[in-house]
Amino acid sequence: MTLKKKQKRKSPSRTIRSYCHYCVQSRADSEVETCSGHIVFATGKPCPFYKYMMGSRSSVKVMRQFCLDCMGSNKAVVKECEIDDCLIHPYRFGKNPALARKGKSPDEMVQISMMRRPLVEENSIYFERSKNR
Repeated sequence: MTLKKKQKRKSPSRTIRSYCHYCVQSRADSEVETCSGHIVFATGKPCPFYKYMMGSRSSVKVMRQFCLDCMGSNKAVVKECEIDDCLIHPYRFGKNPALARKGKSPDEMVQISMMRRPLVEENSIYFERSKNR
């Protein structure tokens, strides 16, 4: 059994920035700044991270699209992807893994929906169609 070294997760913006350094094969910010973003080697398409490369806020959905492009638009292959050394790998589902399990539990969501139901039923008269039409 191998033990993986536990790494601190980067934010999506910092992950994209790190990917840009990897892509231009330089640690110098000046090299990333001069990148034209024409073609990504892995996909053969224009870089989807180009507008986010200087650290502006990005969406993990952009990373999901990158993974889909890399794996030939096959969602099943993206799900089964085992390329752990890819910087984008933790974001391949289009969700931020650092925010996992921070939402409401299913039981809490049921309670919230039950509290909303009476309000919808009371106000449903406003949404009924007239039968005389």
